[in-house]
Amino acid sequence: MSEAIPQGALEGIKILDLSRTLPGPFCTLMLADLGAEVIKIQEARRRRNSLETLIPKSELTTEDLKQGYTPHRAIDRNKKGMALDLKTDEARAVFYKLVEKSDVVVVEFRPKVSNRLGIDYETLKKINPGLIYCAITAFGQDGPYADYPAHDANVIAAAGILGITGTPDGQYVLPGVPLADLAGGGMNAAVGILTALLARQRTGKGQFVDISMMDGAVAMLLARHGMLYGVTGQSAKAGQRPSHVYRTKDGKYLCFAGGEPWFWERLCKALDLEKLIPFDQVVRPFSGFSAKRDEVIAQLTEKFLSKTRDEWLEILHKADTCVAPVHTSMDEVLNDPQVKHRQMMVELDDPILGKVRQPGVAIKLSETPGQVRMFSPRHGQHTREILAGLGYSEDMIQGLKDKGCIV
Repeated sequence: MSEAIPQGALEGIKILDLSRTLPGPFCTLMLADLGAEVIKIQEARRRRNSLETLIPKSELTTEDLKQGYTPHRAIDRNKKGMALDLKTDEARAVFYKLVEKSDVVVVEFRPKVSNRLGIDYETLKKINPGLIYCAITAFGQDGPYADYPAHDANVIAAAGILGITGTPDGQYVLPGVPLADLAGGGMNAAVGILTALLARQRTGKGQFVDISMMDGAVAMLLARHGMLYGVTGQSAKAGQRPSHVYRTKDGKYLCFAGGEPWFWERLCKALDLEKLIPFDQVVRPFSGFSAKRDEVIAQLTEKFLSKTRDEWLEILHKADTCVAPVHTSMDEVLNDPQVKHRQMMVELDDPILGKVRQPGVAIKLSETPGQVRMFSPRHGQHTREILAGLGYSEDMIQGLKDKGCIV
């Protein structure tokens, strides 16, 4: 991972990332992979964040990992790490110097916190009028929920996604990945930032990008279910869409998802169950919980038990219908031939740990492809380098360190 590798489409864009949990780091990961220079502003007093606590320290294999060396934490790769105590005047002065030379600031604080720290948009735009300031919060900058603390599960609950994710008997189930964090928050933030940068090319002005995870979650809900509600006034309910996940002879599972009549017909013909072809009885998402639907699903369930998953996949792919294996482990996902072909997991050399796996770059650009240039930084790894670039002498840097303003 040489620094000589071309940085890509966003080369020259400088981002200050003050986010901590998942939405902000995922946003800046996408931008960093595509070439932006991202400086992760870390807390001077390091605390293990929510992602790190998923791995007990007892399971870490080397002393370097136990001391906070996290090359496997891909969400912070391609970023430099600078530790500042923004509660001190001296550290804020450093941050303001960085803002002068930056294009984007990303925060995840609730609205009042940025004001207390003196890093709110109104303060920073006086320093840099062209600054794009992206604030990612659970509920947005205004409204009755603006100051409420919340995480992904709270957001999808209020947005109506959790309420339609579960079984017909009312057992609600959280999606396997946090949709409000990653899509409602992180992805929308990346789109908002890129749009604001494009607008700045025309106007010369920066702007505030207000990203509400709940806004994003509600938008996803309405994209899928809004037409039904608009036309009929009906709401989707948990368990209303049959999952069409079926166990096979070898104890594995596959999923059928053909929402169009022709895909359903091809499935039925391949299974020698042409009598099930009438489409409205089972496939349509809101056909109700009729006895006929239960009967049809029971026949499919019995049929799929007659062959192994791979045998059925071969038959149904030849039939040109919508089917896929249900992978239940990371090993299965990463060994999937499509995942391998698209290089969505790569191995890179780390000077301490040797080969380290990293997720690939999901956005594929033909002329300016994304790159993995460096692993996630240690706590405060680039503080001195960045300060030197701002004109601070070694004595000045040591003075800041002695006061606890930096790490």
